[in-house]
Amino acid sequence: MSSKLIPDEILHNIRRHFDIVDVISQYVQLKKSGRNFVGLCPFHSEKTPSFSVSPEKQIYHCFGCGAGGDVLRFIMEIENFSFREAALHLGQQAGITIPLEHEQTYYDPLEQQKQQMIQVHELASKFYHYLLLETEHGQESLRYLIDRGFTRELIETFYIGYAPSAWDTLKNFLVKRGFAIEILEKAGLIIQSDEGNYYDRFRNRVMFPIFDAHGRVIAFGGRVLDQSLPKYLNSPETLIFNKSKTLYNLHLAKKQIRKKRQAILLEGYVDTIAVWNAGVEQGIATLGTSLTEEHAKILRRDADEVVISYDSDSAGQLAIFRAIDTLQEVGCQIKIVQMPKGLDPDDYIRKFGAESFKQEILGNTVTATAFKIQYIRKDYNLNVESDRMKYLTHAIDIIADLTHAIEREHYLKGLADEFQLSFDSLKNDLQLIYYEKRKKKEKTRDNLAVKWNNNINNGNHLGRSKTLYPAYYNAEKYLIYFMMKDRQIAEKIQQEIGSGFHVEDFAVLAAYIYSYYGEGNPADISRFLSTLQDQHDIQLATEMAMLDVNEEITEDELNDYIMQVKKYNIEIMIKQKREEQLKAERSNDFVKAAQIGQEIIQLRNKLKWG
Repeated sequence: MSSKLIPDEILHNIRRHFDIVDVISQYVQLKKSGRNFVGLCPFHSEKTPSFSVSPEKQIYHCFGCGAGGDVLRFIMEIENFSFREAALHLGQQAGITIPLEHEQTYYDPLEQQKQQMIQVHELASKFYHYLLLETEHGQESLRYLIDRGFTRELIETFYIGYAPSAWDTLKNFLVKRGFAIEILEKAGLIIQSDEGNYYDRFRNRVMFPIFDAHGRVIAFGGRVLDQSLPKYLNSPETLIFNKSKTLYNLHLAKKQIRKKRQAILLEGYVDTIAVWNAGVEQGIATLGTSLTEEHAKILRRDADEVVISYDSDSAGQLAIFRAIDTLQEVGCQIKIVQMPKGLDPDDYIRKFGAESFKQEILGNTVTATAFKIQYIRKDYNLNVESDRMKYLTHAIDIIADLTHAIEREHYLKGLADEFQLSFDSLKNDLQLIYYEKRKKKEKTRDNLAVKWNNNINNGNHLGRSKTLYPAYYNAEKYLIYFMMKDRQIAEKIQQEIGSGFHVEDFAVLAAYIYSYYGEGNPADISRFLSTLQDQHDIQLATEMAMLDVNEEITEDELNDYIMQVKKYNIEIMIKQKREEQLKAERSNDFVKAAQIGQEIIQLRNKLKWG
């Protein structure tokens, strides 16, 4: 992953500055295991740790999904950065300056568009914010916010602004500052009419900037002050804004979420800001879309527990029901807030105060199972016996998903007491469903139904495979390991075997290793990995580097590995000679067949004596 943009020596200094264990520990709970550290992979859902970090080699690898690389690769993957962004991010933390000329010589049309979109959003947010606080245009919006309990400090924290009612105020402002109409349109800030004219997307609205996880403005949400529709209007999806991957307020809430290992999931900007103002700083919200797998993955990286606090209306309750399964798929513990009917978190806090919200609402949550059992009641008329039986069957099916027997018994007793039924009969039904579900889970192990889970690599990683490979395969695998680790071994293998690796993937890695050392680079696995561009090659190389083998290899062991590879070459040659011999015999050329037979004997002797 070397970059022409940033000199290799600067990248090397960045890698050398950080201990990869310290960096990854900010995102993953790691435990010491032998020479390495292990934890649950942040890139796929799993219950058994398969994510390994080597402090000695300064690399990581997941034997479940195949993710792997050095510290720069990890930051790219976990923060959704480009290579350049990851290098600048870590360089800033390390106090390593990346010369400006290396940034200026870099050109990628897509990357340039993204940077321009971020710049235009940053400038637009400052413009809207200024109009709200410092001009007559924003006075009505400012009074509205103050009446809703927004202080000036709160407005500044969330950089709230105002979009005036005129059709082209923002467009004219940004064009005068040198931004092209095309960029403004692609950024979603202006719209082209049927007549070909351009006008502002947001007009006469209170503006809520939407930040990415790194605090950059990437979109807006606008709320009307009158009865116009839509009440809320979000930016369209762009190169820098994807609703399915963006959580409102994550840039501010991330620190508290990581500290408490808990996130409060809300429905909108106003609720999130109200909860923040109440002293609960781990609140985040989705943006006009249901909770997605990507959202859940992002939350799981920083939180063990998610408290869902959606509106009490039917839409909010349905959204909770759907969010539960999505969060459980990634291993989150879930609690559900029970809001009084007709109130959302903002309404409640304004009516009853911050302390009441924290004590009475957040302090009295219900479990996901309790919520689900209560939620499905609306689908049945419990005064009708047939519906009552269907409800009980559905409820038992929900309870059967629980892992712990004590939990299953707790909810089952609740049903037995409520409907005056035999606990034992309910338990018998539960056990039948539970064991049937357990069989299905055992077939798929972790959460293979989730598309970003283990099955993305079909379980074919060498570290997890139970396939019995031939001797030459294992020999080539270990040779790759020691070649990455030792320059002299790599040079010997180049002389003895060269490109004669039989496994295509290993042949490709060997070629990269020869090239790496040929350029005068030192034996450094992390540095070698950084030169690889293809994701498959990176995953394979990190897997090879994480092999559990004796770090020291004797001359005899090395020669034995080499001989295994060469022997397979001889076996291939023998097979080819046999085919030639049969062909000669069919042509009645017995002299040639006899000559080939002698060659086969000589080759067999080589196999025998090595």
